[in-house]
Amino acid sequence: MKKILQDSIKGIIPPLVAILLAFLLGGLLMKIAGINPIVAYTSLFKGAFGSNHRIAETIVRAIPLIILALGISIAFKARIWNIGGDGQFTVGAIFAVFVALTFPLPNAILLPLTFIAAFIGGACWGGIAGFVKAKFNANEVITTLMLNYIAFYLLEWLVKGPMMDSNGHGFPQSELINEGLRLPVLLQGTRLHLGLLVAVVLVIGVYMFWRSTLGFKTEIVGQNREVAQYSGIKVNKIIVITMFISAGLAGLAGWNEMFGVHYRLLENISGGYGNLAIVVALLADLNPLGIVVSGFFFAALVTGGNTMQRMEGVPFALVDVIQGLAIIFVISRVVYRRWRDNGARTNNDNGILGKLVSRSGKNERTNSPASNR
Repeated sequence: MKKILQDSIKGIIPPLVAILLAFLLGGLLMKIAGINPIVAYTSLFKGAFGSNHRIAETIVRAIPLIILALGISIAFKARIWNIGGDGQFTVGAIFAVFVALTFPLPNAILLPLTFIAAFIGGACWGGIAGFVKAKFNANEVITTLMLNYIAFYLLEWLVKGPMMDSNGHGFPQSELINEGLRLPVLLQGTRLHLGLLVAVVLVIGVYMFWRSTLGFKTEIVGQNREVAQYSGIKVNKIIVITMFISAGLAGLAGWNEMFGVHYRLLENISGGYGNLAIVVALLADLNPLGIVVSGFFFAALVTGGNTMQRMEGVPFALVDVIQGLAIIFVISRVVYRRWRDNGARTNNDNGILGKLVSRSGKNERTNSPASNR
């Protein structure tokens, strides 16, 4: 219990500090520009949390960010730079809606099938990048970005062709899914849906993943692949599995939006969530609980920023400035940590690998014929 509490504090404090610093520096920039930061931030806060409807809307925006960021955190912790969240989100949504519109099954059976289909769709899409990374050492940043564009054009072709709603008056969209498949609303009069509980379960699941054998191996691969291989871990296998899980979670974010918010396929359904989720994950230092905090922060910025612009005339670009400041603080923390770790590694006999090699050499000398004589 004490360990869980320590991990919780460790995961929550870094994003809170970065958020506070971003707001303070953003307020200073507003003051220089002649804008009252107290009035602007009050308006932003009311826009995000000023009523039950506003709170619900902020949570609705946070859910896909949190789920996507959880998947990205798994890949990033293994030093696999999955930049393809938007594409994996899109393909997961396509698979889920296709299953919902195609198979005439009872809703109690069909809804879990759409959930599984979304995970498989996203996982297979990301698994392509994982496979070529493991097999040919292809740069995953390039492959995941390229797969993003393919996913976008695939969706555009589907909603303008094979899956286009014949009664949709020519709009690029699919048919609506059955009402019985839509996620129940948790708070009447709002869009807050059962996807919130799904996100909570996934946060707990990722938290437990890092305490599993597979999570331990994934973390070792991320820290040092040479050490991982030396200790008997099949690095290429872990790379593929990690991308599969990471992209599968992105697919579940697409399922959440389709069955909780939109109820049909639309153009650009990812809405840039994948790129923003990268920042959410990094701001949280890849910690599941920290991701919840940073996910709500960015969701509140978007929801409250619209109100701030409408009520106080503060440009919405200020939201981008605050987001950018948060990113700067994230990068600064990463750079400082690398500098600190490199210094510690140098003073500690070249780190783990040095110790292992030294121990191996000592054993070899002990077991050599010369030593036996």
